[in-house]
Amino acid sequence: MKSFIISLFFLIGCTHFKDKPIPKDEPFKITETEIQECKDYKKNILQKAFREIKSKKSVDLVFVKDPQEAQSFLQKFDVSKGLMSQKSIMVKNIINYCDDERVKKFDQDYKAFGSCSLMFSELSYFQALSVALKDYRWPTLLKLEGKKVALDYVRFFAEGSYPLLNRLVALSVLDELCSNGIINKELHKEVKVIMDQSRDYVETLRTRLTNDPGLSCKSIDIVRDELEYSNKVATKMKEMLKQI
Repeated sequence: MKSFIISLFFLIGCTHFKDKPIPKDEPFKITETEIQECKDYKKNILQKAFREIKSKKSVDLVFVKDPQEAQSFLQKFDVSKGLMSQKSIMVKNIINYCDDERVKKFDQDYKAFGSCSLMFSELSYFQALSVALKDYRWPTLLKLEGKKVALDYVRFFAEGSYPLLNRLVALSVLDELCSNGIINKELHKEVKVIMDQSRDYVETLRTRLTNDPGLSCKSIDIVRDELEYSNKVATKMKEMLKQI
């Protein structure tokens, strides 16, 4: 599942609207300080909360076991460190109106955001946490806190306007909770259906990208369609969350 999610990372683009008034951009900011804070958070919180144990056949992700240390990592989890709200505004602006100069600015901003991507570290964090919630003899309140942090993460990406990639990472977190018996296991089937459908959808996008593989205004329809599909996935996520 994780390898499939990685393949979505490269789907991005933009286009030009003719004969329409230029929409007013929604302001957003991205600073070097915020990027550095994101990198520090990734290194000192997300990646320190678990460790990898490698064997010849697999890689196991193991969350810290000490209850006090684990609680500290749970309390310091902060989805806003990934700057997703700002990134969402950036994409919305370029979708609303695109020209060559705005493409260049978008490309610069997108690369700046991309210099600190948290989603795969977040996925590993929650994969390890889900196993810990199942296996560790933590106090009940700590286990409830861990479950809440994981579900709040899923709820965050069930709202707003976010790329399909981020929705699917959040769905993978939900599936980890299902697989480890933290929430009702019946949801696993629904998650799998959405993942399979999304895989098929992404393949159609790949076909369209072959005609315009670069970053240009001609490829905006692909991004718009992807976001519309992503919003449909978000609706399904909300329905699943109601079942928990």
